[in-house]
Formats: sequence, C-alpha cells, structure tokens
Amino acid sequence: MWQKTKPYLLLLPAIGTIVLLFFGGLFDGLLKSLGYFPAIGETRFDLTTYTDLLRSTEFWESLLLTLRVAALSSVIAGVLGAAVAISLYWLNESAKSGTTQVWHRLFQLPLTIPHLVGGYIIVLLFMQSGFISKILATLGFIDEIPDFPVLVNDPFGWGIIMTYAWKEAPFVSLMIYPVLSRIHRSWRDVSRIFGAGNWNFIREIVLPVMLPAWTIATFIVFVFTFSAFEVPFLLGVTYPNMLPVYSYQLYTSGTLADRPEALAVNIILAVLTILLGLVVYYFSKRWNVLKGWD
Repeated sequence: MWQKTKPYLLLLPAIGTIVLLFFGGLFDGLLKSLGYFPAIGETRFDLTTYTDLLRSTEFWESLLLTLRVAALSSVIAGVLGAAVAISLYWLNESAKSGTTQVWHRLFQLPLTIPHLVGGYIIVLLFMQSGFISKILATLGFIDEIPDFPVLVNDPFGWGIIMTYAWKEAPFVSLMIYPVLSRIHRSWRDVSRIFGAGNWNFIREIVLPVMLPAWTIATFIVFVFTFSAFEVPFLLGVTYPNMLPVYSYQLYTSGTLADRPEALAVNIILAVLTILLGLVVYYFSKRWNVLKGWD
C-alpha cells in the first residue's frame, strides 16, 4: 500500500502549491470581478463590472481582434504543421532514416526559439524598414522602402499572426507525426493493389487518421494565442489591443477601481477557453471512437 501511494504523497506538496496558487488566484479574481473588493471599500456582490464591460465598445473590438488573431494563427499553424507532418511521414516511407532525422531536427528548430525572440525576428524581417523591404527595393520589386505594406504593429494583427503561425507549426507537426507513424506499411501496399495514388492514400487514410490529433493541436495553439501577452504587446497597436494586453493595461495604468474590470476580462477569457475546450474534447472523443483508435 505504501509503495503505491508513495509517489502521490511525494508529489502532493508541489501539486498542492500549484493548485492553491492557481485556483486561489482564480477564485480571488472572480470575487473582485463580482464587486467584492475590501481594499476599495466594496463588499457587496453584483454584476456591475461585467455589465459595464459588455457595454464597452473597446472590449468588443479587443475581443474581435483576439478571436481573429487566434483563429488565423491556429489555422495557418495547423495547415503548415499538417503539411510538415505529412511530408516527414512520406519522407520516412521513402528515404533513409538518417536523412529523416536531419529533417526532423530542422523542422523542430523553431520550438527552441522563445516567442518574444520570434516576435523580434518578425519585426526585423517584416517592418517597413526591415530586411525584406530593403531586399525588395534593391531588386526593384518596390520603388521605395515605404511602399512595403505595413505588416508589423498593424491594426489587423498580421505581425502577431505570422509570429504564432511559424512558431506553432512545428508543435502541431510534433503532435500529429506520432499518430501518422501508427499507419501500417501494409495499408500503403493494399492501396497500391487497388490502384490508389499518393493523393488518394493521403485523402482516404492519412487525413482521417490525423484529424482528431490535428484538431486538438490546433485548439491548443488557439488557446495559447487567445491568452498570450508578450507577442501582442510587442507587435500590436495601441488601439485596439488583444484582450490580455487590454487587461494588463487596465490593471497597471488605472486605479484600484479599474482592477475588477481587468480581472473580469481574465475571467471571460478563462470561461471562453473552457467552453471551447469542452466542445473540442467532445468531438475529439467521438472521432476517436468512430475511427476505432480508442
């Protein structure tokens, strides 16, 4: 009995601390967002903070920007990651293992770069006076450097989208590739016997097999981008801001009376993330059962 419970007892202090800090902070933020904030003399519970926030144009514009950036970043990263995973799978089927390992390491390289550094690389490359605009002007594709489109610190969020797309694509491929490696070589041989080409094999076998894992990986990227702070803070504009930056500015630049609104933004972020997670989990389990991978 002791041998079975010993690992859990040894982990209990660390797990207890994490749970206490995370859920304690979440509970404290929920209380303050509901109006219970003794530091400013508020001890009654109400929904005034949420009603004021939902009536705010700035909040809805920030939410729209956050959803747009998170959705486009996750979809682009998902498509790139799927293409990389399928390419690695196909390479593994037709090439030597040594060559495959080299390509694996190459595609995983962006995972070693911090997001803040990745954002700074995008600034150096794609700002109007960056490397790419200078190269295009030198080659004659644009007349002057200012003719290069604004892709960094732009209202649409292209700089943020590009950063997360190329940074998270290797993560998506890393999640998908182990699933593709479970495809038996005999399936490919059988498909050849029935006259299926490479595209038919990918469409009928590879894509259905990797779809559940791809959905989960893309959702993880969406959640991470949806609640990320450092890259939107570096590459965003002053207005509108993504919700994490909007919450940070409310919390730091305002008075104590503005902090319940900042915490309410975080609570809304958490609730939306949980709801989306439940939806994705439901469909993922259904796909796994239907495909017989459980």
